[in-house]
Amino acid sequence: MKRRNFIKLAGLASGMVLLPPALYYVAPEVKQFAVKLLEKELHYLKLSPGSAAKFVEDYFNATGNDLLSKVKWKALYYLGYNWEKSDRIRDLIKYFLLSTDFFTNKADERKTVSYLGIYNPYTSPLSNPYSFVLYPAAEIPEPK
Repeated sequence: MKRRNFIKLAGLASGMVLLPPALYYVAPEVKQFAVKLLEKELHYLKLSPGSAAKFVEDYFNATGNDLLSKVKWKALYYLGYNWEKSDRIRDLIKYFLLSTDFFTNKADERKTVSYLGIYNPYTSPLSNPYSFVLYPAAEIPEPK
C-alpha cells in the first residue's frame, strides 16, 4: 500500500470514528426535539401554551432517559422520521393525547387541548378513550 493511500484511509477511518459523537453533541436536547415534534405533528390542534413541554418532561422522567434512549431519539432527529415511520414517535403522540383532555372533550379539534397529567391506565380517570360513556351509541355513525 502506498503511503498516500494509507494516509487517506486513516483520515477517512478517523472521520468515521469522530463523526457520530460529534453529531450526538451538536444535536438539540432530546426534550426540545420531542416538543417540536409534538407541535409539528399536532399542528391542527390548539395546544395550551407549555402543555407539550410539561408532558415531555413528565414522559421522559417516567420512561427513563438513558444514553441508549437519547441516541435513538437523536437518530430519529437526524433521519427526519415522522409518526408514520417510527413507533417511538407514534407512542409519544398517543400518550400525549391520552394525557390531555382531548378525548374528554369528545375529540373536538376546535377546543384547546390542555395537559392533565401523565397517562396511566390504572389511575387515570379516562381508561378508555372510545368509551360509550363519552360517545353514546346515537352519536357513533354506523359502518358502511
